[in-house]
Amino acid sequence: MEQKTLLVSSVEYYSYLKNIPANKVFLSFRQASILTMLLESNASFPEMDLDFYAGMIDGVISMESDAEENDYAHYKERISLVSEVVKMLAQKHQLDAIEACGIYYESHTAETVSEDKTGYYQKMAAEIYALVEAEKK
Repeated sequence: MEQKTLLVSSVEYYSYLKNIPANKVFLSFRQASILTMLLESNASFPEMDLDFYAGMIDGVISMESDAEENDYAHYKERISLVSEVVKMLAQKHQLDAIEACGIYYESHTAETVSEDKTGYYQKMAAEIYALVEAEKK
């Protein structure tokens, strides 16, 4: 799996599993050095699926759910959308996977996209990319 896709997939899937906004999951992963661990593990075990990575992450940290119902069910749609946005950010600014994910997940736009109730996960990648870029100005 390509690095940007692995990072986004892991963040969005873990967000879904733990019912926590993806932008908060990313910040926690970065603080706990999970992002580097994911990339290193992918180099050693490229055939593994998201459940493997989620189990590995749980072995290092455990995030508790912040809600009683699943507010982040559209993780698959977000994986596709956010992977494309991160790819655009990486190409435009010559960033590696972690840096590009950082720009995205630290944005107010990521916070909005993370919430199913906003419907932003249904928008086009170019629109989300433009919102992230506008925040940087």
